[in-house]
Amino acid sequence: MPKPHRLFPALLLALLSLPSQTFAQTQGAALHLTVYDAGVAELLEERAVELQPGLNQVEWRSLMPKANARTLRVTAEDAEVVRVDVTNDGVEVRGQRSPVLHLSIQNRGRAGTRRVQVDYLAPDISWRGDYSLVLEPTQNGAPPAAGVLDSWVSLYNNTGTDVRGGTVDLVAGEVALLAGDGAYRRDYDEMARNTAQISSSSENEEPAPAPSAEAASLSAFSRFRLGRDVALNANAPVSRLPLFQGARLSVTQRNVFENEYNAQTLARGGFVVVPRGLEVRLVSKNPTQVPMPAGQVTIYARDGAVAQVVGQDRVPLTPPGGEFSVTQGRSSTLFGTRRVLERRQVEYRGQDGDTHQKLVTKIEVVLTNRGALEAEAFVREGVEPFGDNQWTVINPSTPAERLAADAFQMRVRVPAGGKTTVTYTVETK
Repeated sequence: MPKPHRLFPALLLALLSLPSQTFAQTQGAALHLTVYDAGVAELLEERAVELQPGLNQVEWRSLMPKANARTLRVTAEDAEVVRVDVTNDGVEVRGQRSPVLHLSIQNRGRAGTRRVQVDYLAPDISWRGDYSLVLEPTQNGAPPAAGVLDSWVSLYNNTGTDVRGGTVDLVAGEVALLAGDGAYRRDYDEMARNTAQISSSSENEEPAPAPSAEAASLSAFSRFRLGRDVALNANAPVSRLPLFQGARLSVTQRNVFENEYNAQTLARGGFVVVPRGLEVRLVSKNPTQVPMPAGQVTIYARDGAVAQVVGQDRVPLTPPGGEFSVTQGRSSTLFGTRRVLERRQVEYRGQDGDTHQKLVTKIEVVLTNRGALEAEAFVREGVEPFGDNQWTVINPSTPAERLAADAFQMRVRVPAGGKTTVTYTVETK
């Protein structure tokens, strides 16, 4: 009877002692996807990997084409990641090879399945907030008093490959992220100015529906969870998903005539005063219980059964109950002119007994209403820097309200078919 060959047990033992190799091939599949409004996304990938005792070699081929290797964070359950090598021999996307990870994982326990996670940043995925504000119709040319607000999120996938997230979060806020050259990234969306406005609360305001996206706080930023199993296809670079729909809100129209300290509405040569339409701003408050991300708003007005576009603007990141304003355009019935009547420097004796200089400026603003209804207007004026910038409004034709270190406003009524003249003098020391 032949004896068993001793080579086979030895060969089997040698094979078992070799480090294991595991391949993760599905590109763009993430357990969790976080998209920032700075054109960059964080992807968290997770795999169940069979680890043998000792040193294991794992090849990870699922990274995004432009994954930032310096942001890689690799963790292994009950094991130690002792080395991470990166090569650029993965899938070719738009003429560029994707990075491949070669992980060295030390398993000090028994053989078994372990969770391995890879977290990193990748560019070319971004999001933008979009709003539709439909104004309720009014009678006899009265300004709008209410509207319906819908919020959408546009997701942009410019990576060249499909991206799928088990859960997808959006982060709103100015996050300090670095570009490839080490400089700070600039938000693609410039935060719109939210000029100080008078409160426009309504006691009969209807509660808004609950948002379809879950919102939470993330450090100093706001996070919106869109949902689960969200796919961004390479052949559909823009995908739109709702944040909330049908939120009713009160609206107050502000007619604003805003000027720099040296503005004069004069024609060529300075002899003819040229009227300028007042800026029409719609002021409202965030009607939901979660922050509203910054975004573009398209304003519609109803004309019978049709809603037509009557303006576009941007809103900033607005907290729950916070106030925001959007500019609809220039008024076709309210016009204003501004003239600098006098500007001179005057000597005066201070409390210290010394002689100083002060700047005296006299301004005239004329508002004209060509409409059939009386209108309220806000005259907002800048103050010229001079000396220590200690300024006082004297002899105003209507009370003045300080807005900032170099600006104030006056609220006036302009009769239908009539005019209102505003005069004031500013002394700056």
